[in-house]
Formats: sequence, structure tokens, C-alpha cells
Amino acid sequence: MTSAPVGPAIDRAPADIDALVDWFEWVSERLVLLDDFSLADVRRAIGSVDSAIRRHLANSPNPPSTAGSGAARIALDHRMFPTSLDQLAWFLAIVERDDHGGNRQALGQYGRLLAEALRRHREDERHLGSAALARGIAPPSNSN
Repeated sequence: MTSAPVGPAIDRAPADIDALVDWFEWVSERLVLLDDFSLADVRRAIGSVDSAIRRHLANSPNPPSTAGSGAARIALDHRMFPTSLDQLAWFLAIVERDDHGGNRQALGQYGRLLAEALRRHREDERHLGSAALARGIAPPSNSN
């Protein structure tokens, strides 16, 4: 494994959801590149992402169906992300049972896919929020 690079710290997950997505993408990329993160740090990073996303889902009501196809995508994401988080935990469990480069890379690759889905989701939420404000409707919550 390579040594951890200078950059964001794996043990300091940002509180802001958008910054967290960027940080998680970085963590995932570093796992793919086999940076020398301790298993405890990897566990904490995955736990931070899981907690933040579940908090986001709990605090973000699904937009009304009258808001259009963007709203439908957001609602679908809100139903699917718990399964994605369960899958992330499954990959972590594999690493915990057999901590080698290939398993860490698989965890990182799945993390990169999840980070991209989260980024798209947040863009959809921001877009829907802007459209709702333009129509005088309260936008969905963008916090956590």
C-alpha cells in the first residue's frame, strides 16, 4: 500500500453534506489507489458517510409529485440510498474479514459510484429548490 497523501484527512468528515460528498469521493479514490489508511479510519469514514446520508434522508422530505421529473428522481434516490448504504457496509464487511488491496479497491470503487450518485442527487435538490423558489413554493431542505 502507498502512504496517505497530503490532502483532506480521512478522520475529519465535513459536517456540510456537499463537502462530505467531495471528501467521501477523495477517501474512495484513495482506497482504490491503496493508500495506507488504518482499518479503524476506514470504518469511521464509512460510518460518517452512513450517518450523514441517513440524517439527510430523514431531514429532507420528498418533494411533491407536482414538482416534475426532478422531484421523482429525488424521491427515488431517497428510497434507494438506504440500500446503497447497506451495500457500502457489505463491502466494508468484506474488507474487515479479509483486508487486502483488492477488497479495499472494491470498497473504494463502490464508494466512488455512491459519491457520484450523491453529487447528482444534491444537484437535483438544488435545482428543484431554485425552481420552487421561483414559483413561490418552499424548497426541500438542503441541510444535512
